[in-house]
Amino acid sequence: MSTKINNKFQNYQNVSGLFYRNKLQILRQLICSRNRSPHFPIETVVNDYSELKNNQFVWFGHSTVLFKLNNQYILIDPVFDEVSAFAPHFKYTNKITTDILPEIDILIISHNHTDHLCTKTLKRVRAKNVVVPLNNKHLLTQIFKKETIQELDWFQSTDINGVHITCTPSQHNSQRTASDKNKSLWSGFAINDVYYTGDTGFNAEMFCDIHKNLPEIKYCFMEMGQYSPNWPTCHMQPSETIEAFNILGGKQLFPIHFGKFCLGVHDWDEPAQLAKGFETAFVGQIGGIYQLEECVGKVYVHESFL
Repeated sequence: MSTKINNKFQNYQNVSGLFYRNKLQILRQLICSRNRSPHFPIETVVNDYSELKNNQFVWFGHSTVLFKLNNQYILIDPVFDEVSAFAPHFKYTNKITTDILPEIDILIISHNHTDHLCTKTLKRVRAKNVVVPLNNKHLLTQIFKKETIQELDWFQSTDINGVHITCTPSQHNSQRTASDKNKSLWSGFAINDVYYTGDTGFNAEMFCDIHKNLPEIKYCFMEMGQYSPNWPTCHMQPSETIEAFNILGGKQLFPIHFGKFCLGVHDWDEPAQLAKGFETAFVGQIGGIYQLEECVGKVYVHESFL
């Protein structure tokens, strides 16, 4: 269960939700970095996603993932529109828009930052049920019917048409306006045996608690992008992603949080390049359809990132 101080949600161990070091240096790096975006369109593919089979998934870049689990289409953090002038969308060989999506049975939003909760995109998504962390419902009531939206606290669960969803803690923050900092909860989610980190810094105690409460986790879609030593508490370094994965005892790592735009200062393809050196990591083609079970035990990075 999450905690509040002065009506603001807190992280585990009361770690600061967002800690920037040397803001002037960060701005200079953002402006001067030449490799934050690819110099060519990334090879992508578009399929008929209305024909997904159970336990298949599609990664659409950054943290947008579509699953079919227990005959339910589940979409997480859909973002298909520009979110920042400092981070324009990468060019793709095939345009990926909401038009390619089937009707969604369960839409999941991890927190209120615009690179995860994009209202422009959400207005074009057809969703029967919506699941969000605490105090995020108000952001969606003008888009979806109120009765279809469920709010969950950390380690609180809901069942929708045979899909078991648990809201999990993450170490991050929330903010959409100048006056609402940390007034809405941020989180990850476990969906049956699939785990999605949301945005998070590394916290061993937190990941141990997630493993203790959710030992059935197998497939780990984990943040591994937009990292920097300038914000160490709210985004994991790649080595920390591996450490967290090991704590969780997952069967397969799927690095995400890159591939659509770069909000950090690392090279656009660095997360995928680093993933090649891991013992288990699967980075598929953006828009490609993959079977969860068939990815287990593999180290694979699609050639579009090489």
